Amino acid sequence: MPQQPRLIPIAWCFALALACATIAGCGAAPRESNDPDGSVSPEPFGEQVTDREAAPLEIADGADKVVAQPSYGVDPASIASAYDLGAILSLDPAETPATLERLGFEYEIGVPIGAWKSVSADTPLSPADSTTRLHTGVGGGETTPDLMLEGRRPGAISMNVTAPLASEEEAETVCASLLEAAGCEGELSRTVVDNYRFNRHEVTRIGACPEGGAGVLWRLDVWSQRLEGESSSYSSTTYSLAFYTRDGVLSSGDTSLMEAIGIYESATAASAQG
Repeated sequence: MPQQPRLIPIAWCFALALACATIAGCGAAPRESNDPDGSVSPEPFGEQVTDREAAPLEIADGADKVVAQPSYGVDPASIASAYDLGAILSLDPAETPATLERLGFEYEIGVPIGAWKSVSADTPLSPADSTTRLHTGVGGGETTPDLMLEGRRPGAISMNVTAPLASEEEAETVCASLLEAAGCEGELSRTVVDNYRFNRHEVTRIGACPEGGAGVLWRLDVWSQRLEGESSSYSSTTYSLAFYTRDGVLSSGDTSLMEAIGIYESATAASAQG
């Protein structure tokens, strides 16, 4: 792989931090609206807003054990799009590496949370001059191809796009397109964080995955980081769309995900009784 310019490592640091926070979640305490570091703007879903920092990936307990995985009957040949994250997560884990390679992704050795970089993938929703990666995770570390070949299904999979800085309107257009392409509906919560000290704007949406697959919740984060002075050319917007299994949600420790799955399961139980 040719050596990349310095822009890529710096932007990749931002993307990696958001990917860790997205897949793993964190448990920072809620912030008050008079916090001097920035204001928070809750959307009308009753969700408490927290300012999150990156946390180590933790997806499923007992990662040193290979356990029988449920079958969802997904034919790898039926997956024609990298945006079909729910189907990819529902694959027999042993079929996942070959499927990602067929879709145009290459595994990056040594990346902390199992990153597959697009080398020829068809990802038309990624803005110009952006980098697209898929992240998979289980236990306290990455899910490598070898681990998946042994039968370890990821607890989460996410598509992460690191792109040039976008306006809120441009970012919203990309987010809407990603959600539509991945078949994401049923939004359960939304939070908005503005950190004026670090010129950062972040929006997080959480919703219910379509039924019938391994995924139970999806989460979309968009994070814009505006840098000043000589570093201004490194400003970027990162989009991260993740699908979680139930075990992935429960072991993430993320308050927002835990609250969302509580809402989802309560609604599901009420629907079944009705």
